[in-house]
Amino acid sequence: MKTNTTWVGAAGSDSLLRQCARQRWFWPALYGLGVFSLLSFAGGRLLVDADTFWHIAAGKWILANQAVPSTDPFSFSFHGAKWVPHEWLAEVILAASHAWFGWAGPVLVTALATAVTLTVLLRFLLRYIEPLHAFSATLLTFLTLAQHLVARPHAMAWPLMVIWTAQLVLAREQGKRPGLWLLLVMLAWANLHGSFLLGIGLAGALAAEAVLADKQPVRSAKAWAPFLALTVLAGLLTPNGVDGLLFPFHVSGMSYTLSVIGEWKAPDFRLVQPIELWLGFVLFGALYFGFRLPAMRIVMCFGLVHLTLVSARYAELLGLLAPLLLMPSVGPQLRAAIRPEIKLNLSPPLLRTLTALCLALFMTSIVLLANGIEHDHRRIQPREAVSAAMAAGGGGPVFNSYNFGGYLIFSGIAPLIDGRADLYGDAFVRRYMKAYAGDADVLQAMFEQYQIGWAVLEPGSPASKWIDDLPGWRKVHQDDVAVAYVRER
Repeated sequence: MKTNTTWVGAAGSDSLLRQCARQRWFWPALYGLGVFSLLSFAGGRLLVDADTFWHIAAGKWILANQAVPSTDPFSFSFHGAKWVPHEWLAEVILAASHAWFGWAGPVLVTALATAVTLTVLLRFLLRYIEPLHAFSATLLTFLTLAQHLVARPHAMAWPLMVIWTAQLVLAREQGKRPGLWLLLVMLAWANLHGSFLLGIGLAGALAAEAVLADKQPVRSAKAWAPFLALTVLAGLLTPNGVDGLLFPFHVSGMSYTLSVIGEWKAPDFRLVQPIELWLGFVLFGALYFGFRLPAMRIVMCFGLVHLTLVSARYAELLGLLAPLLLMPSVGPQLRAAIRPEIKLNLSPPLLRTLTALCLALFMTSIVLLANGIEHDHRRIQPREAVSAAMAAGGGGPVFNSYNFGGYLIFSGIAPLIDGRADLYGDAFVRRYMKAYAGDADVLQAMFEQYQIGWAVLEPGSPASKWIDDLPGWRKVHQDDVAVAYVRER
């Protein structure tokens, strides 16, 4: 059900700006400009993740070789082993943006993707709920994204995820099959990020909802079945083929790795989590206002909540998808429950000021990006330690901290391990973690197996203390970022 959102200004004004303000795209566009500007000003904050380094390196490799690798070209421990680069297209985009604009490039791409995501989401929500509620819901979504808002491929998948889901929901509301043009969205999504499997699942769930709700279920099944088949086919049209489709299942089966890597751990509710706000609003609405939802939407939202409770990384899915799934049903009930309707009363001067401010912030952010951004997050780039080790004769295989692997790849150095945990697998990650925790037997075995010639580790780590007492090794550098050792020849 659509609603007619009214934006009210001074009576009698027919200016172009006022005409624009009455359009549903105007306020989402201003909101998007604000988000883009905010993230551009944040700049380096989007570069805090160590994986950004190896993603850019992977994209450069693909561009240089004009091919997508099927085996690992970067590490020495798994060199030549099967690798599924499911984010290859996003990595090419990151590499190209970095080549053209330096570190401002990945920031630009991430800020733009996030702004488009929230613009599309807000535009959708304004179909069903009042502006104040729509802005509030979009703000909550932004807070859930903020925890994982870094220059990595998943951010580029967000706009496609929202467009895909919004169009599926609109198709259901209109009682028809989704447009075939949407398959292009799935094709791009499948080549950008492994989360495309969720999109296939959403299509299947909404198709099931259509069939169950139709008095002539065969008719709905015939309408949706070809679309679902073509959706799966689009998901297979990647350099990885079936392996790309199976990749999420492979990762979800790595129980040990998911329990030790920060972003995959369950949310820490000792701290306030944005998803608590979402759940609180949903529960309040259900218990106080008595909101009713279609059974399949409840099941889908339960699934999103379950994923979020299993891993904090999935909170973004709840923040992005729950509003899209819920608002067509909740919107009319919310409007009926809250009276009178809340309208935005903006005088022409205030409207002009707000528009000018957003445009000024946008232009300022463009100038800021054009002047370049420095990557000053030293904790994930042990530049001085690596340089000292090289100057001291370090060479050969390196024993490195997990968070330093991306920087080593970016610098042309093959690491023992990096952020591609899916490549290394549960067994190797478990063994590495035992070694890094100071297990002398495992450390000794790994040093002998891989003929380790130097090491770059986080200062104070148990493994570094073990090397301190290891005969034939010399510490050549230590600062607050890293400590470096070389084996004496």
